[in-house]
Amino acid sequence: MPSVDQVVDYLNAKRWGITGHWRGADIWTRDEFDVLVPADDTADLGARLRDLLVCVADAEERSLRFVARDMVLPDSDVVSYRVTLPEFATVPLGAGLRAVRAVRDLITTCARAVADDLPGADARTPGRLVERTSLSTADEGFGFDLFIPVHHDAAPRFGRATTMRLLRTSNAALAADPRAVDDLVDDVSSALADLAGEHRGSPFDLVFHWAAGLPADREDTSLRFPRNFGANVRARRGKAVPVAARGVVRGRVTRLAQDGPRRVVTIRGALTLDGRPTGRERAVRVRVDDRRTYLVAVDAHTAGLTVRAEGDVESTGAKQGIVVEPGGFTVVDRGRG
Repeated sequence: MPSVDQVVDYLNAKRWGITGHWRGADIWTRDEFDVLVPADDTADLGARLRDLLVCVADAEERSLRFVARDMVLPDSDVVSYRVTLPEFATVPLGAGLRAVRAVRDLITTCARAVADDLPGADARTPGRLVERTSLSTADEGFGFDLFIPVHHDAAPRFGRATTMRLLRTSNAALAADPRAVDDLVDDVSSALADLAGEHRGSPFDLVFHWAAGLPADREDTSLRFPRNFGANVRARRGKAVPVAARGVVRGRVTRLAQDGPRRVVTIRGALTLDGRPTGRERAVRVRVDDRRTYLVAVDAHTAGLTVRAEGDVESTGAKQGIVVEPGGFTVVDRGRG
């Protein structure tokens, strides 16, 4: 339940105005609708606020849930994820866990890309944004809402920049335009595929709703991913052809994925092939076959540590990755806490 102060801030932002008073309550009006905002010390405060929420939702032709959400978290952008399922269907536990990891990876991946370009951000900023992001489950069906705070102490509007990057790269992944596919889009495509339900075969939606407490400088945006999106991404990434080369990459872990015995760690860094640099930093897929090494990668990802991976190179389409054996994956620094 929102507080009275949060209600007042919301009504101001939505262009309601005080038009009178009644028994200690302020009357706020928009068009032909009136609502009563009670004082903090009102005896039946909870009931009064519930009535107010219903009236505001009717006036704005929005759901009660969304109005209350915007009052409580006015400075957070909201990304809503919903997967389309047959009536009364459920999501297997494995697919549900993949979806939760995927939305975390989407935010982390886009936040790391933003941190590379935004003044004031450093290597710890993406992790802090993820820690401050909250989640709520859908009322019906399977899905959840992510609440991404717009501002960051070290980098103002860092969260908004991350959400915008997620929107742009998701759009590029949905368009499947080869000219728009770079390493970031490739990583985002892989995470999006994990949102497609069981066998990665269901359609799903992402809806971007911008923070209610900030000026409305853009419209809400909906992206619809078709039934075959997840399976097609998975198929493209599964066509691995070994090549005769030795590869090394050094950087930070940006993504972790485990599908049965197959474990994949994504490291953002410069790939070296047979001792020759290949150019700018990019996302490099590292296949990790033993569980102990994978757990080292998990710890490094959590702590934001720099790692080094070395092993034989494999190609997935036009991209190159590394298959490491035990001992080929090491942590090269201990971070800054």
